Amino acid sequence: MKLYKVTISGFLSVKDSEQLLIDEKSTILIGANDHGKTNILEAIRCLNDDRPITEDDRNWDLATDAQPRIEWYFKPNQSDLDELNKIQAPENPSEGTEPEQTLTENKDEEVIFYREGVGNPVKVFSIPIKIPVSQEPSVLQLRPRIELFTPPTTNLVDKVTLADLDTPAFEFMQGIFRLAEIWDNKQDLFKQDDKTSKALDDASKKLTSILNDKWNQGKDLEWKFEHTGTEGDHIIIKIKDPSISSQYTRPSLRSSGFRTYFLLSMITYARIQNHKSNTYIYLFDEPGTYLHPYAQFDLQRSFETISDKSQIVYTTHSLFLINKNHPKRNRVISKTKLGTKIDQKPFTKNWKSVRESLGILLSNNFLIAEKTLLVEGASDIIYILQAIKKLKAGNKVDIDLNDLSIVDAGTSENYLAMAKLMLSEGREVVALMDGDKTGKDNAEKLKKICEKELKDKKLQIHLLSDNKSIEDVCVDINLIKEAIKAVANTLIKDEIRKFADGLNIDSDIDKIKSNNSKSLGQIIDETSKPWFNPPEKISKLSISLKYEDLNENQSVSLNVETEKLIKEIKKLLKLHGEKSADSGVFEEVQ
Repeated sequence: MKLYKVTISGFLSVKDSEQLLIDEKSTILIGANDHGKTNILEAIRCLNDDRPITEDDRNWDLATDAQPRIEWYFKPNQSDLDELNKIQAPENPSEGTEPEQTLTENKDEEVIFYREGVGNPVKVFSIPIKIPVSQEPSVLQLRPRIELFTPPTTNLVDKVTLADLDTPAFEFMQGIFRLAEIWDNKQDLFKQDDKTSKALDDASKKLTSILNDKWNQGKDLEWKFEHTGTEGDHIIIKIKDPSISSQYTRPSLRSSGFRTYFLLSMITYARIQNHKSNTYIYLFDEPGTYLHPYAQFDLQRSFETISDKSQIVYTTHSLFLINKNHPKRNRVISKTKLGTKIDQKPFTKNWKSVRESLGILLSNNFLIAEKTLLVEGASDIIYILQAIKKLKAGNKVDIDLNDLSIVDAGTSENYLAMAKLMLSEGREVVALMDGDKTGKDNAEKLKKICEKELKDKKLQIHLLSDNKSIEDVCVDINLIKEAIKAVANTLIKDEIRKFADGLNIDSDIDKIKSNNSKSLGQIIDETSKPWFNPPEKISKLSISLKYEDLNENQSVSLNVETEKLIKEIKKLLKLHGEKSADSGVFEEVQ
């Protein structure tokens, strides 16, 4: 079953009834400290029999005769429906037998559970099949288990014996052994000889390769298994850090962020492996605590992999754990005089509620992403992002938008200066330019002034085909025509401009199309300028913003060149996919 909605009233900081929509994969609760995020996780966890509503859970301002109440709404899958059908009430009871009272039935294909009042158990509120009341315990057994994780407080244990390895205190080492592909033959490894030493050497190389590839914060570390103790009855994990020349270091001696990432990773992994998929919903309370922004991105990719099998809900007040790949998964939690409130659509109005909640200006990762795509204008950013989102939705490209920053130079005159600025900050830059004269001239200048950066692959230049602009490659031609007309009409409606006499705007718009002699951007400028009296081009940014609005609600058709360009950008910048690969820190290597 998939949880899709929770309603909460009179519980902790939630006074009035609040509804939380749950994504079928991952839901992010964003908000400042002490606004009620953890309280909402606790409300979800009350689905478990061992988490009753207590007197302390009652909202302080709740009326004396009112009771806290929580409802969980599930969409059953076919397997769940099959189980319910096995216990449904017979349509024709035996002769002389009184028909048994049944649970409340609904027509919405929902299974709804509720818990009301202090100390009372979870009950069935409504189901899609006629079920006898006596079978309520069987329906309750279909509930998934809710598992809450808080930031780890224990330290890493990085030396282990065979007897220790199967105990809960050594979950970190369990995960390390699994990643290095030595879990299955662990029985043979805790005695030092030539064969086991070679096995540990091979495992060290395997582990280093996996973690260097999948973990940004550990990409320069070398991991090493060694025998220690009496005749090798202990195995220790060491780390060769290029910043420490005199000795090895160990995981237990690393930073709190390092330890948090791995402890959380391995604890989660262990619990996933111990239970069937889709029987658990995982809750994480501030999993980004102590983690560097890049580690938070790694964590988010790992969550994406987990959510293929189990639903996840996590809280954060960090910009770097907001999901930009799937904006509709984010919720903002805020506290008002009326208690905790939930904004189900914080991505609207340029993420206004997120910015207000976190006290930040949400940009496109310019401040932290080392991988930068430098484009010529602000409209290019919008068209490229919309194209990536469209291709992602069609499963034609896999790019983690958290891993990428797109920066515009503002004007062609500023392009070279912006490129030098990006490179001076140590970023990896791909310079994307139109295939017109300006773009070609800038490309030649970059080759001269950035010769070393080009040689070191810190800068790569991608020039579009002759006389092609981003509009030629990344937009739906019919949608951009609609955007152009809408912007023109808005300018007239707002009395900012006047149409020229004798204008037939529909006829002119029909003529807008790509050709080999001029870029589409130039054609749009030349076509729209004479529409007004006095003549004046329409702002490219205004057109792109309207295009973005229309793109949210209409189907978009992109050409083959779009996919080719986006895949080339991914290749040049070595961008991560949205999920951790199967060999990531949350998965067992097969």
